[in-house]
Amino acid sequence: MNATTHDIVIVGGGTAGLVLANRLSEDPSLSVLVLEAGIGASSDPRVLIPGFFSSLAGSEHDWNFETVPQKNLDGRIIGHVQGKVLGGSSAVNAQALIPPSASDVNRWQELGNLEWNYQTLKPYLDKWFKLSLPSQEVSEHLQISWADAEPFQGAVNASFAGAKADPLPNAWVKTFETLNHRLTANPFDGHSIGAYNGPSTIDNTTKTRSYSDVAYYQPVATRPNLQLITGVSVSEIIIDDALRATGVKYTQDGIEKTVQARTDIILSAGVFNSPKLLELSGVGDPSILNSSGINVKVDNKYVGTNLQDHVVNGISYEVKDGITTGDDLLRGDQATLAAAMAAYQTNQTGPLVSSGITSFAYLPTQFSGEDSNSRSALLDMLANPQLNHPLDAQRYSFARKLLSEMSEGTAQYFLFAAQTNAVGRNTNESIAVGLQEGNFITLVAGLSHPISSGTVHISSSNPADKPTIDHQYLSNSFDVELHARHITFLEKLAATEPMASLLKPNGARNHPAAFIGADIDKAKEYAKVGASTNWHSVGTCAMAPAHLGGVVDSNFNVYGVKGLRIVDASVIPFVPQSNTQSMVYAIAERAADLIKKSI
Repeated sequence: MNATTHDIVIVGGGTAGLVLANRLSEDPSLSVLVLEAGIGASSDPRVLIPGFFSSLAGSEHDWNFETVPQKNLDGRIIGHVQGKVLGGSSAVNAQALIPPSASDVNRWQELGNLEWNYQTLKPYLDKWFKLSLPSQEVSEHLQISWADAEPFQGAVNASFAGAKADPLPNAWVKTFETLNHRLTANPFDGHSIGAYNGPSTIDNTTKTRSYSDVAYYQPVATRPNLQLITGVSVSEIIIDDALRATGVKYTQDGIEKTVQARTDIILSAGVFNSPKLLELSGVGDPSILNSSGINVKVDNKYVGTNLQDHVVNGISYEVKDGITTGDDLLRGDQATLAAAMAAYQTNQTGPLVSSGITSFAYLPTQFSGEDSNSRSALLDMLANPQLNHPLDAQRYSFARKLLSEMSEGTAQYFLFAAQTNAVGRNTNESIAVGLQEGNFITLVAGLSHPISSGTVHISSSNPADKPTIDHQYLSNSFDVELHARHITFLEKLAATEPMASLLKPNGARNHPAAFIGADIDKAKEYAKVGASTNWHSVGTCAMAPAHLGGVVDSNFNVYGVKGLRIVDASVIPFVPQSNTQSMVYAIAERAADLIKKSI
């Protein structure tokens, strides 16, 4: 068995891991090693070309995770795209750059995580990317007068690339304004609701994806104190009798190897793999470990619990003739693909320049006149909490605050310029399954702050076996009621001008069950048969006091083990209302500063 020694060993060269590799290796006296399961793919067109992001699902760059059948989603299996590639999920996501709300971060401090609030994290939320603004004409079309590039001068390039003079982004904002939901403030200031068109992590010069590999790793890859090993399978964190993490066991090309760490081992393996590696190493719930024949070194029953995610439902509406969508590309039409590639390669235009997901909104829960008593009824549902995890009490309290004050979003809405259909099927298949002929847009509603939470645990002691993932989506009845109201609001959007003028009267939809109207019961049924994920899982190694279900402390140290930290989406105690990319980059930037101070 081969062995080497480094000061710091980072397990996972993903979004967070490569930020850490860059920042920690700035100190030439520190030897830093990164172990990554995937390979570099910065020349793969599926990674680089923004519009090809959906082709990465199920590819060799995807871990291909999936849930067990979800009881409250009609027994369906929900697939989870996670990047198994240098750059992690920043290499395979839809490139949306969405900042969190201030309250999302302030909740961390309210738990007892000292100095984890919006004020302390804001500099890091601004630090990781730089923003390019479009021309005045495009800015007016997108209605982004709020956008300001000055505060953002970081490593990842972000822009409004691909914005074009089609009517969709403009109609999106104006439709919400018709409904009296004008954007209240700059989304990057932490206190806004309403609709806007947002930037993407796309380099405005090259019109390619900008992500942690090209932005954080490649510029410093030649540092003599930084080493990267790809294509490895990590099997265990070595923890000695003094409960100190001393090394990492991994396999490369069929050969088992060990690397020793002088100061820190940092797990940045992601929301599913970080708890898996803890459990394989003897840190976790004794009942889980004993059932797989693993010796318990640190008893913490909360490892792998508190799994949260954004559950989403979309309704696809057929658009009027002449409106460009991405349906032919999703269906694999070769003539359309050839034309799109020619436009992209010749003059960096066309549908491949964008992910097609750039229009967003955050709103408080909307109640119709026919539903006038439901706000009180929903508040009544929160009066008797069902506490399955110590953090549930805070989740209930926050939900009551959101419903009472009506000043923050409880749902994310966004527009996808193509058709989708998750109804009645497992979503660990291609998103192109079951598509109809014709052109569509999909209006999507996502539950921003679910109370429901689930688990991820090892399925055996074999490191090659995937973990058992059970999100327990919509297991809390409050989530079902709240999400149903978000779904019915999609119908109001579709019926409101100017959006309504873009849709075919009595046009087709993605499924007969998608004709919801204002019927809450139909919406609840649609949630059950058609909900999927926004791939925003967090929380399985939560940063929280130990008695509240924490796995790491406010400096990312794993409770009970010296020299072991976790820095990735698994430490986020509550799923934020936003996409998680911004949070992970910012957390990693701050973690690097905290780790430097402690070494």
